[in-house]
Amino acid sequence: MISVIIPAYNAEKTICSCLESVLAQTAKTEIILADDGSTDETLRLAGRYADRVRVLHLTHGGVSTARNAGLAAASGEWAVFLDADDTLLPDALDRLRPYMTDDVDAVCGTISRGNETPKPYGAAAVYPAGHALMDHVLADPTNRLTIHAWAFQIKPDMPRFDTALRLGEDSDWVLRYLYTARKAVFVPMPVYRYTVSDDSAVHKWREEQGRDYLTMIEKLSQGPGGKEKNWPLFVLTNYLLILTHVVFHPANPNSRKRQFQAARKLRGNPLIADAFDRAD
Repeated sequence: MISVIIPAYNAEKTICSCLESVLAQTAKTEIILADDGSTDETLRLAGRYADRVRVLHLTHGGVSTARNAGLAAASGEWAVFLDADDTLLPDALDRLRPYMTDDVDAVCGTISRGNETPKPYGAAAVYPAGHALMDHVLADPTNRLTIHAWAFQIKPDMPRFDTALRLGEDSDWVLRYLYTARKAVFVPMPVYRYTVSDDSAVHKWREEQGRDYLTMIEKLSQGPGGKEKNWPLFVLTNYLLILTHVVFHPANPNSRKRQFQAARKLRGNPLIADAFDRAD
């Protein structure tokens, strides 16, 4: 059985389409909605599906707390994480399920963003534990180091999400999980539709968001992946995200001169500078 874990906070606009995308799957599932203290109509709407959806009523603690609660409550052999504003594509779990064997710990499909047309199918790639696996995910962090489109075998020693991280908690978790995995399979089949929204916490301007990115990079640099060949690619991808989502975000009230000064200062950060040096 596959446990689909859905953290939700004030998701009244999207929760029905999210849940219905899971209910439409033919694979055997349990659906766990970890409600993170919603104050809108999320719980009332979720009540329409009470016979198929298990709801966890949590005090607001953030997405990592909700995902951890969902993992703790899961009774399936595999876990799939789905954000409340996203959906599973039709037959998504059936596309992943043939690769969910006892000797495989993780299976990764592909992500469709917004109204993007799903990419065509291709051959699956198997990566045993080790440097090749870590470098493979670090080479494409926006697709392989998010929690989206993955299925993970549930194990007693499964890591928990770091509730201290405000950004990149999924990258941190995926790297720690894969570091102890025996084998992972990458299936170029679309399974997950990611909603592109201006309301997303990642896309809203927060001055402290730059520090949150750097905190995440600092933590990950000291753990699995920090010494791998493709680590600079991961760091520099996040460097570009800081420039886009923080420094040069349209809502940034600072003058253009101050924005360029911030960009130069960021380039001199030891973590960023080291990534540039290692990339040469």
